[in-house]
Amino acid sequence: MDPGTDVGMENRSPAAAPGDHEIDDSRVRELLRLCYEEDILPRDIDPEEMTTQGRNVRFKVKDAIDRLKAQWLKERTVTVIFRDAARFLPRNIKEDLIKVFEDVKVQTGDFGEGFNRGRVKVESLNVASYVAKSTTICAWMVDKRILEVELAGEIYKLEFKLWLTNAQFKEQRRPDKLLTFWVIAVQLPLDAMFYLESHIRRAIGPVTMTHPPEQDRLKPALVNIKFDLDPEARANMKDSITVETFEGDELVVKMASSDTPRCRKCRAFFHSAEDVEGEVAHVSNKAISVVKEAEQIRLRRLLPSSAPRPAG
Repeated sequence: MDPGTDVGMENRSPAAAPGDHEIDDSRVRELLRLCYEEDILPRDIDPEEMTTQGRNVRFKVKDAIDRLKAQWLKERTVTVIFRDAARFLPRNIKEDLIKVFEDVKVQTGDFGEGFNRGRVKVESLNVASYVAKSTTICAWMVDKRILEVELAGEIYKLEFKLWLTNAQFKEQRRPDKLLTFWVIAVQLPLDAMFYLESHIRRAIGPVTMTHPPEQDRLKPALVNIKFDLDPEARANMKDSITVETFEGDELVVKMASSDTPRCRKCRAFFHSAEDVEGEVAHVSNKAISVVKEAEQIRLRRLLPSSAPRPAG
């Protein structure tokens, strides 16, 4: 085989991206299309700088290219929010629901025969991103804002919003965060449930709404209960509420709020995905060390001793 010939994934890769001195908007947009529509990743998007700390690395990407990326995604991406009962639909049903809207536009003749479906990425329990292959369908979905779909006699509500970068999303939510305050009693002990709202009102502040209990993801036998409170009570937030029973037993209720660390992967409170990854890496490294040490002991036992034998 000619050593200059690429094989496997290499023959699907686009040419190298332009450097800082020659950023071509149309070329970058084509690379973006290949990435998000055909899963072909660019091989050479050079960062401005790279810093390394131990086994972690940070890249500072080019502003001009990153702005083009954000603009391209904004033109074609819809954030789909599954409300109420729709949150608990299976992943494949959520994807099918979003694709229904493509079918509607195809049936009305808005797209030609060469129309290709967009890509759906379910981000979490109630959020998905839809990358359309047509800016027309993206604008149409955002214009709809809220739609209700009936499945097996049940009404499911979907909300469509313009895609935002992470920084823009945080900035948009900042005013809402100041105007709202909620707490969640996590993995609530059955014995403590009876007193819970009363204790929250006294320890934290006025409760404006009590939500129905929801099954805890990590411990399905226990429930979580969310309370909306007066925003003025934010400064009174407590990490836990302890109930002392008539038998002298202590029931600890863990409290979480929007400021509590939450894992983006398992959606559990009190830890982040980075914490889990760090712990896994630590355990993995320790396991590797143990295996290497055991292998060295085994080899020492197998190899003949180098000590001189006494004369017979």
